[in-house]
Amino acid sequence: MTKNVLHDAILQCLRNITIFSDLSAIDLNYLADHMHILKAVPGGAIFNENDSGDFVCFVVEGRLEVLKKTNGTEKAIAELTSGQSIGEMAVVGDFLRSATVRAISDATLLTLRRERLNQICDERPEIGVKVFKAIARMLSHHLRRTSENLSELMPPD
Repeated sequence: MTKNVLHDAILQCLRNITIFSDLSAIDLNYLADHMHILKAVPGGAIFNENDSGDFVCFVVEGRLEVLKKTNGTEKAIAELTSGQSIGEMAVVGDFLRSATVRAISDATLLTLRRERLNQICDERPEIGVKVFKAIARMLSHHLRRTSENLSELMPPD
């Protein structure tokens, strides 16, 4: 794929990801220059629990499962589909991966590395702020979902 075709493919994918809806066409075009496409096959690991991480993934198409190891056994804790993201903490700070993520089906992801996000913040802070706000919204959503799941497991008073 030539650079222009790849850029256009990434740009089209970005347009279909809800959390980037606040970005203008110019902002999306700039962001596309900093992202990469990752293809995954069923059973393929995107990343593993406790790996060091430096990128966030945005699901363009396909299905992913999020697995957490408990007592030596992996348990599926979530499923991700188009428009969702995973690995946001890796671009916010230097954190180990909190879960394993594998493709359930053929999947296409967009990835953004921490160093590229930092570059965006340095070169175009107005875009960096929008991207960080989008990531903060996703982290907040994940935290709320985790809290709801945890409350369901708690015994009644």
